[in-house]
Amino acid sequence: MKKLWKNKMFKYGLIGIILLVLGAAGFLGYYRLARAQGVISSYEINEELKDKPNVYKAVIYTQDRAFKNEVIDEVKRNLVDENIYLKVEPVEEIAENKVEDWDKIIILSTVQSSDPPKPALDYINKHKGEEKLSVYLTADSGVWSKDPGYLDVTTAASKSENVTVFSRKIKEFLLN
Repeated sequence: MKKLWKNKMFKYGLIGIILLVLGAAGFLGYYRLARAQGVISSYEINEELKDKPNVYKAVIYTQDRAFKNEVIDEVKRNLVDENIYLKVEPVEEIAENKVEDWDKIIILSTVQSSDPPKPALDYINKHKGEEKLSVYLTADSGVWSKDPGYLDVTTAASKSENVTVFSRKIKEFLLN
């Protein structure tokens, strides 16, 4: 081994491989952190309608990310004159949701490692036949590669031109 280590070609090659591996690991770590989704704080839209009779009640389970916040802001602007109370909740709390408490349930989340977050995926699988449920996923590729096919899922890349695509589809779902 000492002879091998004295060989400059071997030494520089080994050091180069180690630096390449460390660089790749650093890049992947940075990429993963940059794509991490934040946890949103709960809030309400059209809060004044909450306890009124004959009000449509909906919930959006989402994450704190600029694109998703823009989508919800546009939905909010579009629902100003509608008889819809909307609660925005962190996707991590979806397991606590009771389907019967809502007229519509929306999941606006991100595909990471080929699936939405585990709580959302578990909820989707548990309530796959539920007509009250609508799923909207962002993915860099624009598709959910593991889409099970039994859901109507809207998937697109989180680019500014897709804000209107998502908000329009969410509004249509809420109004129908």
